[in-house]
Amino acid sequence: MSTPQRYLDVWIVETNTVYKEVPYAVVADWLQQGRLLEDDKAKPSGTKDWQRLGDMTDFQPYLLKPEPYRANDQAEAMDPVALDFAYKRPHDDEDDDVDMIPLIDVSLVLLVFFMLTATAATVTGYANTPEATHGEIIDDPSALRIDIRADPEGGALYSLGVGNEPPGPEVHTQGAILDQLKGRLAKTAGGVDLVINADKELKAKVARDLLLALRFEPFRSQLHLNYYGVSDTREP
Repeated sequence: MSTPQRYLDVWIVETNTVYKEVPYAVVADWLQQGRLLEDDKAKPSGTKDWQRLGDMTDFQPYLLKPEPYRANDQAEAMDPVALDFAYKRPHDDEDDDVDMIPLIDVSLVLLVFFMLTATAATVTGYANTPEATHGEIIDDPSALRIDIRADPEGGALYSLGVGNEPPGPEVHTQGAILDQLKGRLAKTAGGVDLVINADKELKAKVARDLLLALRFEPFRSQLHLNYYGVSDTREP
């Protein structure tokens, strides 16, 4: 007899973000990846009382823990270091440190792509999307579109549009744009496609969090495909 699936509501304390009905296995993966900390909270879906993840025995094996202090650490640190090489001044064109930030950003974008099987698409948008030379052309007048612009005062500005029409009024939070999308889907018969046009100057976390939210109902069953908008750089 198969074990029934367990679902939990997860509260990320630092960003004050709540994800509902997250499978137990996904919560365990997030803990192992360091996306959840022991001070974050969770509760079985449908209940009221939140618990620290660090206090929940089920998740103890998945918490990231520092390596225990060893007694000989200090002795090793005090041992003399023999320098048997001559220092050579690097050339001006050599970098001392490798900048890992672009690699991390690219890795996050790829992670979102593989998790949600989103397809890169070019569509008339109102955000400064990343450039690409290979993208699927989306010309569906009924497709929904979320444009995310960088707010000059910090943060992001979200707006909802249809096809290639101008977007609606901008809102400042992910929750507000999801409410608009929920209202639009309630008036739509059958499923539709969704294109997310995120400004390339924004952090990858903005688009990633939005795509994660779309994995849950009522969006999951009403959105056929999620596309990630790009600007086509191919010559006409």
